Amino acid sequence: MRLGVFVVHVFDDGAYMNSHLVGDKYRDLVGQLVDADIPSIRFVVLVADIIPAEALIRARPVSSRGGSVDPKIVKPRQPVVGALICVDERQYRNVLLPNGEVTLCSMDFERRHVLGNLLCDEYGDLFKSPVFCEIVDRMNGADG
Repeated sequence: MRLGVFVVHVFDDGAYMNSHLVGDKYRDLVGQLVDADIPSIRFVVLVADIIPAEALIRARPVSSRGGSVDPKIVKPRQPVVGALICVDERQYRNVLLPNGEVTLCSMDFERRHVLGNLLCDEYGDLFKSPVFCEIVDRMNGADG
């Protein structure tokens, strides 16, 4: 599989996100990724002191994906009802998780649309799966 860019969405220092993963071990791991200086890796973060500024992609304003941001800071998103819309062919900007699962995109933070698992599925077959076919139907106007 050829990848142009691998984007790592980094948890913040706990200021915005309800994360129990942020600690010394986590910071060390992210630091190792930064120090590896891999040209195709980019980082998206909410708080700059975790990743050096020159390694960052500037993100949009804070939004809560799957309730990860304290609701006192940002209101949770409303569930999508009716047809789905993915701009810029985002349905093909999938997220590979450490366990091999592939989710639709980074906006599917709650992992509601798991297309398959690369440990047992070919990448091309993910776009023939019932989950992806349902997404295409909803993008074509079907209610969901």
